[in-house]
Amino acid sequence: MKGKTFLILLAATGLLVSLWFFRFADDKQTGAVKMGGKLFDDLPVNAVASVTISDSENSVTLVKGDKVWQVEARSGYPANFDELRELVIKLSRLKIGRSFAGSTESLARLSLMPPSAPDSSTRGKQITLKDPSGKILADVIVGQSRKTESGESGGQYLKKADSDTVFLVDDNFRFLKTAPAQWLKKEILNIKAEDVASVACYSGGQPAPVYTLSRPEKGEAARMAPVPPGRTADSAKIDQVLDALAPLTLDDVQPGDGKPPTEESEQPRLVYHLYDGRQISIFPDAGIKDSTTLRVTVADSKAETPSPDAPAPQPVDGKTPAGEKTPPASKTARQLNEELSPWVFSVKKWQFDSFITQPESLLEEVKKQAGSSS
Repeated sequence: MKGKTFLILLAATGLLVSLWFFRFADDKQTGAVKMGGKLFDDLPVNAVASVTISDSENSVTLVKGDKVWQVEARSGYPANFDELRELVIKLSRLKIGRSFAGSTESLARLSLMPPSAPDSSTRGKQITLKDPSGKILADVIVGQSRKTESGESGGQYLKKADSDTVFLVDDNFRFLKTAPAQWLKKEILNIKAEDVASVACYSGGQPAPVYTLSRPEKGEAARMAPVPPGRTADSAKIDQVLDALAPLTLDDVQPGDGKPPTEESEQPRLVYHLYDGRQISIFPDAGIKDSTTLRVTVADSKAETPSPDAPAPQPVDGKTPAGEKTPPASKTARQLNEELSPWVFSVKKWQFDSFITQPESLLEEVKKQAGSSS
């Protein structure tokens, strides 16, 4: 073999080795992922003990408590488990449409920089999953959604926090929430009006109610007492009070300062007597201007059967372990009181205004006689 030919073959061999090396290095950098493969091969969803979601303005951490998942920044108030489960399952099932090595320019353009990046227009949202020991199970930065020609979502750009490889995945996180209040379990109570036998409103610490709304028989319309002579109760206002718990939802929550109000309190309260024997007391905070906060206590007029201990937090995959029974749908008065009485709830104004404490507000307006001066 001539020396020139040998050199040409040697150079060609070197080129092939170099191409193989760079191809292998690129595969190693991107995790050797294949189109259609999962972003996480085997994410142990039931080992997740905390989830932190952050953007440039907010951060929320959801932790697995002894009984339920909790919002850490709201003193452990229960989190919205359904949305949490949906998020973790979505991460575990993400499939890759394509991947490429991200440059500083492309990461900024796709909003894949960390939430702490100097330029706010380049920041993404970060999702971190940890196990009970604090070990990171998944840590991703979510960037912009890919738009199709029709304007619909064509996937989501994201990257793992410890790599600059960009992935286009088959799902999106457009409505990912990062504020603690957004992750609270919204429903406080859900009591249908037809299940309310009567409502008694108390004020000023007096033992007698300022008004009552009661049904003569179950299924009949509630009647107000007392009604001043010559006046008529407003049926729409009565329905508004009866419907106020169906459902009662929160905007935000904070721990109560001390014990909840009692019957001796001068604070106004509405006591809902249910046909099943439970009594739900609502204490609207009427002493502060523009306040829409209230407290809730629950008692039982019947001898209550001791309730079982609360179940352990539901696994993130939503499956009930074999041999375990599904918790009862209706909670006892004691269970509800333990869950609700320690808290001060902020609710929407229209819900707050449904807890009418002034008897006059339940009466129809007095019609002016014809010819009277205006």
